Amino acid sequence: MENTSTNIIDIIKKISDLKFQKDVWLEGKYWDRVSSFDEAVNTLEDYNFISDINENRIGLTESEKNKIESFTIKLMGYEDKNPQLMLDDSTWQNIAKEACEIVPVLEKYIW
Repeated sequence: MENTSTNIIDIIKKISDLKFQKDVWLEGKYWDRVSSFDEAVNTLEDYNFISDINENRIGLTESEKNKIESFTIKLMGYEDKNPQLMLDDSTWQNIAKEACEIVPVLEKYIW
């Protein structure tokens, strides 16, 4: 469904956007449904994103699947921290960078 893929891509864009995280997760400048790291991960799980990737229900190439699986493993293994600590954490910054790299891959598909 287009709605599912659109929502997942929106969440991953927010994971990739450190300014969004600073404004919403840290400073609460405005409301967003992805109000924290936990909310981002939980919502991806609500949309079955991880299982869709693992079972390749999206139709990804093997290379694309491997890249996104690597991202999801790092994301799911990341220990939630205070948003300020996350924003300063090089591990989180690398996860955000990977999120930015997979957005164009996912935008090619509607599922």
